[in-house]
Amino acid sequence: MDPMGNRLSNLFGTRDENHHSMLIRPVRNLYTMTKAQEMEPLIDETITLFCDKLMERFAVPRKACEMTDYILYWSWDTMNNLVFSKTMGILEAGNDSDGFLKRSQGSLDYFATISQIPYMDELLAKNPIRPIGPPTFDWAVIYSLGELAKRREKPVEGKVDFLERFLEIQKKDPKQIDDIRVVTYLLTNVLAGSDSTAITITAALYYILKNPIVQSKLCRELQDACLSIPASWESVRNLPYLNAVMREAMRIHPGVGLMLERTVPEGGFTLSDGRFVPEGTVIGMNPWVINRSESVFGSEPDQFIPERWLAAPGEPEEEFKKRLGRMNGCDLTFGSGKRVCVGQYLSKLEAYKMVATLFTKFHIELVDPKSDWRVINSWFVRQENVPVLLRERSAL
Repeated sequence: MDPMGNRLSNLFGTRDENHHSMLIRPVRNLYTMTKAQEMEPLIDETITLFCDKLMERFAVPRKACEMTDYILYWSWDTMNNLVFSKTMGILEAGNDSDGFLKRSQGSLDYFATISQIPYMDELLAKNPIRPIGPPTFDWAVIYSLGELAKRREKPVEGKVDFLERFLEIQKKDPKQIDDIRVVTYLLTNVLAGSDSTAITITAALYYILKNPIVQSKLCRELQDACLSIPASWESVRNLPYLNAVMREAMRIHPGVGLMLERTVPEGGFTLSDGRFVPEGTVIGMNPWVINRSESVFGSEPDQFIPERWLAAPGEPEEEFKKRLGRMNGCDLTFGSGKRVCVGQYLSKLEAYKMVATLFTKFHIELVDPKSDWRVINSWFVRQENVPVLLRERSAL
């Protein structure tokens, strides 16, 4: 909703493919890997802040750090820096003092349930007489409108963030790209690009720490690469074992835990096995199911095995490429087709850089290696309970 109570159409909510294409077309080129690399300095700023806070608050005083919290703080601050050239101050505060994250999670908890019984949303959150629902994202709309107004009064110099890029697009087509459209683009970044990236980084961290052999192999590769702090994308993008670890973390713990739904169009649809699905039927695939297909991803699909993304000893290159192609084609971590996640390259760049930097700068271990994390499927599958102990590697 905007401040006037009007519903805002967005890239996630619209089921009209033509409308979705119209919304995404003006900004799609802003999310290529090339464009993501141009914004790397903004990411480096928050990685540096993150490492400084881990040193100050946990490594030096030898205190345990709940990494699910701090990675989430970093991810929200990073996305805000990418969008507005400033953080939300969450890392600096060391807590969710303004309640941004709590309200966001409350809304996701509501959406995860109501998306399965959507007519209830009209009776609850969108009740015109007395809305009954979760904390809304109105704060994000108001916040984005405020930042837009500030930018018009005082343009930022020396940095190119998403807001600046959206305004450049608006100048070219002000009739189509009005301020409401700019705000919907801002919301897509702020609300959708933080939790999902934090989930990926947390999953990678957890599975690395739960598998000492994996951690040893990864740290050896990172050490041999002589990475800077923060690690640059150019220096980590082609590290084979890091890539295998990240791909496996995303496969076994994709960010979305409910079906990616579609409605069968007019005339119905015939599946490859001959079954007919009538028009109007809601169908979909769940990434947590598809990503565990044994016929595609090999034996023990429920186990974290980065080596499945590498050529096996003695495996002919042609066979490996064929196997890798099948895995790439069936990996639904970022969705697929026209609705594939537009921010996938930016998320990947952030996650690879962060994991490489963490294990280059710190020796990390779980407080209790036998303790398991807690996983909450609230459409986004977030995690809790990953306390770690940190030591700076240069001090070992």
